[in-house]
Amino acid sequence: MSRIQKLSMRAQCYEAIKEKIFRQEYELGAELNIAKLSAEFSVSNTPIREALSQLESDGLIITTMNAKAHVVHFTPESFKHMANTIYVLVKGAYELCVVENRIPMLLKLMKKSLELQQKFLAADDGFAFTQELVNFDQIIFDVLENPQLLFLFERISPVLFLMYRTNQKRNSWENTRSIEEHRKIMDAIAEGDHETVGRLASEHCGQAYFEE
Repeated sequence: MSRIQKLSMRAQCYEAIKEKIFRQEYELGAELNIAKLSAEFSVSNTPIREALSQLESDGLIITTMNAKAHVVHFTPESFKHMANTIYVLVKGAYELCVVENRIPMLLKLMKKSLELQQKFLAADDGFAFTQELVNFDQIIFDVLENPQLLFLFERISPVLFLMYRTNQKRNSWENTRSIEEHRKIMDAIAEGDHETVGRLASEHCGQAYFEE
């Protein structure tokens, strides 16, 4: 008989802190003090320290030379690096989808994701909408069923989520534009216009920016 495994204290702290970072209750660049977090979550320092270590591995926090932890702070350069990374991964994954005849399933899942994006946008659920934006990017890796490629995407997806949220809060038109860009990419894929898919993907990834 299978058993439901309870999350460890470390895992609970990790999930709680990560969600607060995603919801920007802990703002970009904010210091994360272990003692204060321990008091906030009513736990000892150890699970907090372990959770912060995992969040640092995710790229969501950075630790300075004096061992102080801060929520990651984006710069134009870091946004550009992430945009280039996503583009390279997506472009390569799409080419594999074409070779391996995964396009029908890709289109089916993209259509469903677009419907969910519109649903969450209409409901003004920014958190769920952002998650679906990340899911749309992940679809191309899911359909390939390549664990190594999926692992690479999942490694950067937490930072990608936070980047999307940052852009959305600074630009009210970002959500509508994202849906439209996704729709154009899907239409180009359906038409088999690989050159246009590449151009649209490049433009879409290149939209990532951050204004100080």
